[in-house]
Amino acid sequence: MDAADLATVKDICPGASSMSEGGNEFVSLPSLKITTGNTTVTRNALLSLGPHSGYTSRLYLSEPIPGKGQNWTTHTVLGRTWHTPSWNNVMAGRATEMLQQHLRVYR
Repeated sequence: MDAADLATVKDICPGASSMSEGGNEFVSLPSLKITTGNTTVTRNALLSLGPHSGYTSRLYLSEPIPGKGQNWTTHTVLGRTWHTPSWNNVMAGRATEMLQQHLRVYR
């Protein structure tokens, strides 16, 4: 992930930072604001920038969002347990675009 791409993610989540594990690239998104209908919830999140656990990309959350998403599962990434719904076929691209695609499941 280049600096320009990270800078655009920081427009959405100011604390964003890039990380990697086992050759996989991630973006850490602390205190990410997620719009769900008429409300906004805050979750720590981790965005995989490439294929992970059988999906083209994943947005992992610190805890599920009740009533949003389907088939929630847990995964251990970067030494932490994360939650994610079944949401596949996010097109590869800039991190901001991938994040926006993932966030659609919660609207």
